[in-house]
Amino acid sequence: DIKEPIDIVDVFRKASDIPGVLDEAIAFKAKTFWMQLGISDEVSAERGVAAGLNVVQDKCLKIEHARFAGGLNLAGFNTGVISSKRNKSI
Repeated sequence: DIKEPIDIVDVFRKASDIPGVLDEAIAFKAKTFWMQLGISDEVSAERGVAAGLNVVQDKCLKIEHARFAGGLNLAGFNTGVISSKRNKSI
């Protein structure tokens, strides 16, 4: 029961689940439908755009945000800003 407008639906599901999740995003009138790194579905992307959504495929929201904000270099490596490794305990 979401009463506020939905800005973004960020999907961490396998590609075969995308059409159903997109149906929900369209029903909720989300502004953006974001498929995380490794996930894409061209048919659903086209359907989302036709329904008026901004659609992003195969991109990590956290990495793109850091890149946009200037906290990550173009290659996205060796900056120390974003890492998949745990910090060492002292």
